[in-house]
Amino acid sequence: MYILKLFVFLLFSYIYSYCGQLDFIKFENTDKNNAILKAEKKNKLYEYVIKYKFEKFGYTNQDNPNTNFFDTSNEDKQSVIFTNSIYLNDNIWIDLNINYENSLQKKVDGSLGLLSQNRVYKQQSLVKLYFKPNSILTTNLIFKGINKDSDIDINTNRYRNNILNDEKEISFNTYLDLDFIDIYTKFYQTHSNYNKLYKDIDSDYNKNKNNLTRGIELTFEKNFFNSYLISTTFFASTNEYDYLYEKTNSNKKHRIDSLSKGVEFFIEKNFYDNLILSTTARFSSDEIKNSSKKDLIGNRVENKANNQYDIDLEYRLKKFKFFSKLTHISSRYANEKNSEKLNAYTIATLGSSFYTKLKNSNLKFDFNIRNIFNKKYFIDSDTQGENRNYFLNMIMKF
Repeated sequence: MYILKLFVFLLFSYIYSYCGQLDFIKFENTDKNNAILKAEKKNKLYEYVIKYKFEKFGYTNQDNPNTNFFDTSNEDKQSVIFTNSIYLNDNIWIDLNINYENSLQKKVDGSLGLLSQNRVYKQQSLVKLYFKPNSILTTNLIFKGINKDSDIDINTNRYRNNILNDEKEISFNTYLDLDFIDIYTKFYQTHSNYNKLYKDIDSDYNKNKNNLTRGIELTFEKNFFNSYLISTTFFASTNEYDYLYEKTNSNKKHRIDSLSKGVEFFIEKNFYDNLILSTTARFSSDEIKNSSKKDLIGNRVENKANNQYDIDLEYRLKKFKFFSKLTHISSRYANEKNSEKLNAYTIATLGSSFYTKLKNSNLKFDFNIRNIFNKKYFIDSDTQGENRNYFLNMIMKF
């Protein structure tokens, strides 16, 4: 925590000395446990915003487990968010985003008397280089990186998890704005490495997955009379990964190469000015093309649904917005052997938002009911979907 505070101070000092007088430095949304320090500078050649956030959640006496507590938790989180834009000329500009996060979360499970803590370090970077040679064509080259370290410790010494998760993506995107249709293309490559070392009662285990994905997307979009928006996306990608899920004294890895391809349709209809109906249908084929385990070749990829459908309805009435969503996921295989299937499921959500002002500050309230029919379902082979739950949120902008 102290290193992060020193880094923030040095960063603010460097920006101030290099760029001259800041447009402003101020606190936002300050209260007893949460604060945001924000600095901003803008001119014709560049603009940047840096934020330092401190957040604290949960109960206060987190140091001593108490069996009278049930599923209580506490978390301290600090983050530095830096966004910067540099304009070389009217046709070329660069966006740079950096986010560093440090958090410590402690939980007490009163039913078992367990105290666990999870320390997370997360760094994110995003660089976008734009080139717009004329009024109808815009291109950009995007570099994205995420690094996340997590250390989970249980006080019973039953186990301890150390998780490292790295992901890097590069993509080239184009947007062609023609009179009769809009055309989007995306070529991308994503490389991720997931490594989990956990200590059990009698042995240590290691889970590692090294994944490389290359893909292309082609989208055709047309807006008719500012009433109908129709979009069709064709996609294809190859996915290559090797994985290990063994005791640490075993180094045997398995490899799987798969091909995914399909199409997605999107239609949106505006009824008058306050009612919007949209629907999305996605059809795909995901097949294992090669593997170190020959019996897997030709099987379907685990947890991948052939079909997915979404229907959204939104209605606006002055300061209110009401919406509903229905999502259907078709059946999927729960493993690469295709010996077990997960059932199809359909879940529904209802929600509303209210917009107002309080002392010249914008105020928004959100209320959602997710999975209103309390459907029991599995997202993947070992993750059960959420039961019916309620969500209330308030956002104020100064």
